[in-house]
Amino acid sequence: MKTRPIKRRDFIKTLSLGATASLLPQNIFANFHKEQTKRPNILMIAVDDLRPQLGCYGDKNIISPNIDKLAEEGVLFERAYCQQPICMASRNSLLSGYRPDYANIYNTKPLAELIPDALTLNKQLEKNGYDIWATGKIYHHTVDHKKQFGDKWIKPKGEWEGRGYILEENKKIMREYALEFPNLNRSGSSDGRGPAFEIADAPDNAYPDGESTNLALEQLRKYSDSDKPFFMSIGYRKPHLPFNVPKKYWDMYPVEKIELAGNPYLPKNATKYTQFNFNELRNYFGIPKGEETIPDDLAKTLIRGYNASVTYVDTQIGKLLEELDRLNLRENTLIVLWGDHGWKLGEHGMWGKHTPFEIDAHAPLIFSAPGFRNGSRVKALTEFVDIYPTICELSGIPIPKHLEGDSLVSLLKDEKADWKSAAYTQWPKHKRYEPDKVITAYSIKTDRYRYIEWTRNGTAEILARELYDHLNDPNENKNIADYPQNLQIIKGLSKRLDGGKGWRNHKSQ
Repeated sequence: MKTRPIKRRDFIKTLSLGATASLLPQNIFANFHKEQTKRPNILMIAVDDLRPQLGCYGDKNIISPNIDKLAEEGVLFERAYCQQPICMASRNSLLSGYRPDYANIYNTKPLAELIPDALTLNKQLEKNGYDIWATGKIYHHTVDHKKQFGDKWIKPKGEWEGRGYILEENKKIMREYALEFPNLNRSGSSDGRGPAFEIADAPDNAYPDGESTNLALEQLRKYSDSDKPFFMSIGYRKPHLPFNVPKKYWDMYPVEKIELAGNPYLPKNATKYTQFNFNELRNYFGIPKGEETIPDDLAKTLIRGYNASVTYVDTQIGKLLEELDRLNLRENTLIVLWGDHGWKLGEHGMWGKHTPFEIDAHAPLIFSAPGFRNGSRVKALTEFVDIYPTICELSGIPIPKHLEGDSLVSLLKDEKADWKSAAYTQWPKHKRYEPDKVITAYSIKTDRYRYIEWTRNGTAEILARELYDHLNDPNENKNIADYPQNLQIIKGLSKRLDGGKGWRNHKSQ
């Protein structure tokens, strides 16, 4: 039988009575309407490589009306940071609740191998009565999707090949490219890589993300007649490379209006560890190899493709939100949207993620929960390890003791609530498969500064330092770590960083 949606005023009344999930995990929804006792449904939307280049984050060039609307109806976190700027480690950390140093999450192995018995977010929700379902990219590895969701993870299927090519000429290029460069990655093949972008006059579901949306819409309709709360995860692969989306989205961004990055150079006083050769992009067909720069005309096409991909995903998200409303599910559904890390579009002369800069670590985070303030903006420094405990508290289920983040519920209630004063991100630069040989950049983001220490794992040796003053240099164009007048600032931040362990002293009380 179709359940009656919870009214917003009933949720607010529950909160006013102080029935927070952390205190009464089984009874948070006991004060709802007598006919409705189910916990909130949860829709988690993960977007690959999405930097906070959205209208709701102040970007006037990006067309993102649906994410913007979600932000207007929820709470936007202006300064949210991933724990590591790479897909697999960021996701494994967020979904397991551990920071990357735990069990070497910083390398590229699946969570099933690193922490076989991990009590992940989806497992904790399932354990506590939620029906779980997922499509697209939630974890990075297929083995993790299968272990975590079993047959509840549905992989989108279509006529595309490799990394989502539908044009025959690009499928041919992809096959030939795989023969010419069989060792582009550890799997021993080009891994389905062809051109770095594709412009095809095709419907949305001709590509994987469009088909994932269709699968999700179908599942939502099934859930609309269920009495059991659901945890539904949709992982969009765009705007990850290659930038393959329908032509109509490319047409929204005329090439003559595309602007190149304003700082296509390394920071002044950059260390020898700062440079990264962005092989993720270089491994695609048609992209200069080695250390060649990206020509301006190609750079504009890539930026245009990234923008088009963002708008394509925004449209898919709009379809989900519209269906939630149509099915009368929205009033009892918690929505959380996050991008797994930032992405460089020529800034500092680089492309992609894989560096400890602000532009790599900073990513979008939006919560829309029944009963919380619409259109609120939180300026507090928050981290992706905070997402897991937040969902638990909002769902009225126990928060596992192993979690290394803090619930954001106090900030959802009051953006000026007392909160931790720093966010931590790390990046392992070398030999991620050999822990004793890894060189890691540990960074701390405070209200004013980003401070980075390049260290050798297993030792206290600091190989290099970077300090950026966001008050005077928000784009991190000048490393001021070696300036004598900053010695005391360096000492203080180094103590707070504590070799990457300083987060233990910054947990919110």
